[in-house]
Amino acid sequence: MNSQKVIVITGASSGIGASLTRALSADGHRLFVCGRREDRLLEVTQDNPLARWQVVDVANNVEVEAFARMVYSETPMVDALICCAGTFGPIGLVTEIDPTDWWRTLQTNLLGTFLAIHHFVPLMKSGDGRIITFSGGGAFNPLPRCSSYASSKAAVVRLTETIAQELQSTGISANCIAPGFINTEIHQATLNAGPVVAGSDFFSVTKAKLSEGAVPMHVPIDCIRFLLSDLSRGLTGKTISANFDPWSTPNFQNSIQEINESELYTMRRVNFNNFEPVEPISKLFNTPADN
Repeated sequence: MNSQKVIVITGASSGIGASLTRALSADGHRLFVCGRREDRLLEVTQDNPLARWQVVDVANNVEVEAFARMVYSETPMVDALICCAGTFGPIGLVTEIDPTDWWRTLQTNLLGTFLAIHHFVPLMKSGDGRIITFSGGGAFNPLPRCSSYASSKAAVVRLTETIAQELQSTGISANCIAPGFINTEIHQATLNAGPVVAGSDFFSVTKAKLSEGAVPMHVPIDCIRFLLSDLSRGLTGKTISANFDPWSTPNFQNSIQEINESELYTMRRVNFNNFEPVEPISKLFNTPADN
């Protein structure tokens, strides 16, 4: 792992954010973390001198700005921002869910990501700063009965791609990670909704994955370690799947420029050009081209 970095993590009180806080502090990085639950933040940081915390609702501009001021009072520069804060939101048919709950999900998942980026980019290390956001189910495929979550995660991907281009001249990179199905409390919303409201297929798949088919937590954490490392230097504007993209392979790591120049790992409309015979970038990974 690289030398100590100054890293900001939102959504650190539970789920991936909490596990990531423990892992990166164990790696020796200096962390500034936030979440909405004080008791959980205390538990996660365990009075670790490398991890400072503050209670923050990421959808609240005043609170995020205050968090950024606290960080700036203790360090002049931030190396990385990891936006883990998120909620699943209401489950059910679009005609039946509460519009206020639907919008609140967008505020946490999308606005919260934007506010963190907005306030911390000015503190970010120019030339090699890293922004990591989180995709999720529904970002690239429809997720019936979870429209607020799906819409917010699709928007986070496009926000990440957009800021990657805006910040390109600064050397700050922005990438999104698709962690896969991780066994965290966010899925309790589906269990609470039940098969009738959530849909029997989605409910059954969720129960099965929670019992035996979830992606191990170390997989997204290791992917984030890669995105923070020198091995990923220059990679930007991409959504990387932690559990099935070949990010850990030498072929991937030696092809950052080619990947950046392609539409691989991006959100794009499929059109006839995609079906023309082209030199497949997949040859870089010694795998057959997907047709």
